[in-house]
Formats: sequence, C-alpha cells, structure tokens
Amino acid sequence: MDHLFLLDASMKIAKTDYVSFTFFIGTMAMMAAAVFFFLELNNTSKEWRTSVLVSGLITFIASVHYYYMRGYYLETHDSPTFFRYVDWLFIA
Repeated sequence: MDHLFLLDASMKIAKTDYVSFTFFIGTMAMMAAAVFFFLELNNTSKEWRTSVLVSGLITFIASVHYYYMRGYYLETHDSPTFFRYVDWLFIA
C-alpha cells in the first residue's frame, strides 16, 4: 500500500485506455476550476467570498484525488474506490 502515494507522473496513457483518460480530464477540469475560484476570490462581493473559497478548496482536493486515482488505475487496472470516496471525509 506504500507505493500508492509514490505514483510516477510520467506513466503514459494508452490510446485505447478511456478510463485513465477520463481521470486525466477530470483532474485538469477540477484543477482549472480551483484556479478560477482562487483567482476570482478578490473580484467576488464580500458576502460570497467564503463560498467561493470553499468551492476552490473542494475542487482542489478533488483534483488531487483524481490524480492519484489515475495513477492507481494505471498501475493496477482496478477501481480506485478508496480514493473516490475519501475526499468526502475532508469535505463533510
């Protein structure tokens, strides 16, 4: 289980591996959303800043977990169920 947290970012996704590609797209979309929320924090009215900050934190945590899910799936070709639901513990 120790090797799960030392995933190699240079792993290549096969052209026919749609699951890993979906994890990659999910990671990039959530990271982009987190960056957007953080950059727009100062342009948001004061009453909504906490909500925008929490949205940025949630999407950032989810993007990190999707990054680990992609690596786990590439190594094992097994469902990364643990990573999929562990971020709910942080958010709840």
